[in-house]
Amino acid sequence: MATETRFAFGKNWAKYLAVSSNKEILEKSKKSLNDFLAGYLLKGKTFLDFGSGSGVHSLAALSLGASKVASIDFDDDSVACARHLKEKSQSSNWEIKQGSLLDENLIKSLGQFDVVYCWGVAHHTGDMAKALENLEKLIAPRGLLFLAIYNKVEGKLGSRYWWHIKRFYNESGFIVKKIMETAYLAYNFLMLVARFKNPLRVFSEYKKKRGMSWSTDLIDWLGGFPYEYASVKEIFDLYHGKYGMELLNIKTTNYTGCNQFLFSKK
Repeated sequence: MATETRFAFGKNWAKYLAVSSNKEILEKSKKSLNDFLAGYLLKGKTFLDFGSGSGVHSLAALSLGASKVASIDFDDDSVACARHLKEKSQSSNWEIKQGSLLDENLIKSLGQFDVVYCWGVAHHTGDMAKALENLEKLIAPRGLLFLAIYNKVEGKLGSRYWWHIKRFYNESGFIVKKIMETAYLAYNFLMLVARFKNPLRVFSEYKKKRGMSWSTDLIDWLGGFPYEYASVKEIFDLYHGKYGMELLNIKTTNYTGCNQFLFSKK
């Protein structure tokens, strides 16, 4: 087996941007931000997208009137995706950097932002506890944290089971990875059919959630490693209990997907 155990998120996002309509992705991303921010207006606000991935949510924040946007990602290919979108948008108030949420010097250099957006990122750093602590340092007084973290699920097919699957995938060679991807996509397709759901409708509606494609997200899930997770209570106890932040919005799941949180810093 290969020794590489970190998933190449950026390569997956680059493939997605290459075959998708940027305008369509942008509109879905703007809607997802607006919906969860629950009336909070980004106009004139500073916005940090930590773990920016494709960069589309950074672009969405700019389109919604953010005065300054910073996009940070550990993955070189993700940084390249964001720079590609920036070049096409010709925005002058969009800063893009390569860096880690665990890098204390980087955290100190960034300052604080009105909105910190970190969707599905902290649990892939290899030290989620430290990453979550560092996020709090980046939020300005009365600022918001929009966070998504994998849910902790106990049992036979729970979080620990998926930890082993993800690790095996990332330690495997190219052929094994492609076999696993094909099998996983086929399994999910057949499950839709078995539940009498129209796959084409599901694929179309899936993009409306966050501007992500069904297949891109599934492969992100299969390969996403390092992989950690937390219960709703653990996240609430950290940001409300330890830091005194107010929970403004929440969307939870009973499965291994992401719980979403919107906290306000007093």
